[in-house]
Amino acid sequence: MEKVSGNNFDKGFAQWLDYQQAPWGKLRYRVAQANLRQHLPPSPARILDLGGGNGLDSILLVKLGYTAVLIDFSLEMVVQGQKLAAQEQVSDQISFEVGDATQFVAGEQFDIILCHNLLQYVGNVTAVLQNIHQMLRPGGIFSFIITNPHTETLAYALRDYDLVAAKENLNKSTKYVETFDTHIQRYTDDELKSMLQNCGFTLLEQYGIRAICDFMADNERKFDPDFYEQLEQLETAVSNKHPYKLLARFYHFVCQK
Repeated sequence: MEKVSGNNFDKGFAQWLDYQQAPWGKLRYRVAQANLRQHLPPSPARILDLGGGNGLDSILLVKLGYTAVLIDFSLEMVVQGQKLAAQEQVSDQISFEVGDATQFVAGEQFDIILCHNLLQYVGNVTAVLQNIHQMLRPGGIFSFIITNPHTETLAYALRDYDLVAAKENLNKSTKYVETFDTHIQRYTDDELKSMLQNCGFTLLEQYGIRAICDFMADNERKFDPDFYEQLEQLETAVSNKHPYKLLARFYHFVCQK
């Protein structure tokens, strides 16, 4: 897998913003927040958001009274995150740093660490997880989101009726991401749970994010406010239920040190 740089994400920011504002992007953030809030310590507590992009995950939490440090190696993401924090009037509660989150070693520990959609882009996942474990306070919460390869096969077949692509996707270990012009690594939930356990984390709950939306072909209907509200309620309701969480577009693991 080729090495990705901050430049990949600088160039892809406009498309990423479109994604965040689309119904499926909103679901990604809203369901993740609903999952995570069931496990958070009371505010004030310190958050480290690794590879946090433009800060949408951590800013939503900062508005609840937490403080945060966000690290991302995309200058454009960091600049846009600073603008968003100013717009939401929380600039004094969150700081942004340009840096490689996979190599960062904190001089302090944090109560909550977010690692959302980062580890599929790195070569040595275990090394990053070990670093995260070191930076987390005893009893601290680790929120880990990563793509689910099984959903892609089902979506090709059930949503797109592309059975050739569905079959070809079955055994691929990587996937090309057009938005950021790079490949990501694909892992099953069993592989990820084994990594988490080996690095010293205790899994509190495994959730799924977007277990319904990605199998629905009619994207236009998702923009209807009433339909979207019902869809979000359904997605939130099934996020921790078997078998839906195993078929969702994203795995969401909430762990404790």
